[in-house]
Amino acid sequence: MKGTMRFSWKALILAPLAMPVICGVLLEMANPGKSPIFGIFFFAALGSVVSYGATVFLFLPTLFVVSRFTLLTSRLTCLMGAVLAALASLPVSWVCYLTSGADSGPPEGSFLHYLRQNGFGWDFWAFPVAGLVTAMLYRFLANRASGNHDPRVVEGDVTGFKRG
Repeated sequence: MKGTMRFSWKALILAPLAMPVICGVLLEMANPGKSPIFGIFFFAALGSVVSYGATVFLFLPTLFVVSRFTLLTSRLTCLMGAVLAALASLPVSWVCYLTSGADSGPPEGSFLHYLRQNGFGWDFWAFPVAGLVTAMLYRFLANRASGNHDPRVVEGDVTGFKRG
């Protein structure tokens, strides 16, 4: 069940870029400034730090490890993208929790209480949706780069990871 890791540089460069650009456009539209292009680039750059970091240091290594044990289907790849992104939202929630007290001081309740009360808003769901979209784009781009344009052919060999 040993596997080899193949990936597409094109998929690695383009897949994590989509959601930061979309979010940058949405944030700039919600609060337009004097220079909308600069605002879009600014928000996209901030989002890219998180997106590329999670893809390179969390998503790809996890795909590699899982590919050692099972075939990577589209469903499994997308599920891993969403779950890993939800886990990546926990540090952001932790920072929000630490600053949730009176005058940004220490919080009053426990972190679990904070998550129950505030943890499932739109800002929480943005992470799993972004992880899902990034995983789907990575799978699609790696599929095209490997020359496998038919998703029914060799299921599990199109994410850039392959069982040997």
